[in-house]
Amino acid sequence: MHCITLKPFSPSPPSFFRKHYAQNPQIFTPWIKCISHRSAKSRSRIPKPNNLSISFLTANKPPDLHTLNIAEKAYVLNSEFKSLSEPVERVKRLLHYATLLPPFDESLRIQENQITGCTAQVWVEVKMDNSGVMRFRIDSDSEITKGFSSCLIWLLDGAVPEEVLSVKTEDLVEMNVGLSNRAPSRVNPWHNVLISMQRRTKDLLTPEVSS
Repeated sequence: MHCITLKPFSPSPPSFFRKHYAQNPQIFTPWIKCISHRSAKSRSRIPKPNNLSISFLTANKPPDLHTLNIAEKAYVLNSEFKSLSEPVERVKRLLHYATLLPPFDESLRIQENQITGCTAQVWVEVKMDNSGVMRFRIDSDSEITKGFSSCLIWLLDGAVPEEVLSVKTEDLVEMNVGLSNRAPSRVNPWHNVLISMQRRTKDLLTPEVSS
């Protein structure tokens, strides 16, 4: 039976991660609890991955996380963060994932790309490539927000618009850090980042009504 090993997110060319993996291989393989068929029912609104636990537990080798669909990736992210019981552990993991974001072009730090409603400054670039899938780039002046954004890019980058729009904040509830009693969007800024990514994706589908 195999436990899942979370490989580096892939918002940038593989060479970016090979360089960092060579420097810190132990950090790039955070373990995730083995997925059991006894897991609690998911509250996710996105389709529950069919036979996910069976295929992971019976596979001859650990699955390639780069081939998972959005529902399966959300399951993996929830499993990983759920395994980190202390808020400080989740923060440390997010700080690591912040290092995986590729450099953000200075010319993209404009008001048009800025996300409102966050305590930190956040910029997001949303595009649809020639094959019809979404491409995202995000930056922030907060390392925690960058860590959350890295998770969201791994989840959504390369997905078709309909998949991006299907994700709900409750699908990723285990990513919440829970550092204080402040509003969720303040403690867990990924809420606003996700909503902005989806809004801008929708705008690309309906440019005639976008503002």
